[in-house]
Amino acid sequence: MKVILTQDVSKLGKSGEMKSVADGYATNYLIPNKLAVPAAGGAYRAWQHDIASREEKRNRERGEAEVTANRISSTTLTMGVKVGEGGKLYGSITAKEIAEALGRRGIEVDRHKIELEEPLKSLGTYKVAIKVYQGMTPEVTVVVEPKG
Repeated sequence: MKVILTQDVSKLGKSGEMKSVADGYATNYLIPNKLAVPAAGGAYRAWQHDIASREEKRNRERGEAEVTANRISSTTLTMGVKVGEGGKLYGSITAKEIAEALGRRGIEVDRHKIELEEPLKSLGTYKVAIKVYQGMTPEVTVVVEPKG
């Protein structure tokens, strides 16, 4: 019997997949526990439509991510900070501040996607990677210089 999984089932498949299973397994376990629906008539057509719309959404998201990645990699952020003796910063530059600076340039990025092991605590030029999409991590150039 062909069924469409409505939830992830271990050793069988993920939600949204169509699988062929034994009739008894489907009618006695999967369907009563709402883990699957029979792949007949309307459910099958809805499943095909769902796959097409999911693929379309994924392509659109990837296209938007590529545009964002290009904008990020061509951006240089100059952060002016107060500096004490010996070039030490008062405070530090964190992922939140980098995200806010990108936001001011019209590039919206979640601060959790900025790969910064530890805050920037000294003057200089840094390359900071940002996760935009699966397999896409462009680097933004951050220049930390004294203010004034």
